[in-house]
Amino acid sequence: MSNFIVRKVAVLGAGVMGAQIAAHCVNAKVPVVLFDLPAKEGPKNGIVLKAIEGLKKLSPAPLGNKDDAACIEVANYDDHLELLKGCDLIIEA
Repeated sequence: MSNFIVRKVAVLGAGVMGAQIAAHCVNAKVPVVLFDLPAKEGPKNGIVLKAIEGLKKLSPAPLGNKDDAACIEVANYDDHLELLKGCDLIIEA
């Protein structure tokens, strides 16, 4: 068995599945970067920000504590690909 430790996760895709995977990582106290396409209108990270806000409204709640949503780092594919370098695990959702 391997002793590989995941210190940081990137989740590619902020849809229903990707956002909830990010929430579970945060619940496990693993820092996570949530990526999606840049928004065509509004803030470039608007898609990811909307997904994170949606996590707070779900029932049953995917986040153990709604305030932990702030631990999800937001990113888009145009501006933040360099953030993948620091991730031990990359999940495409």
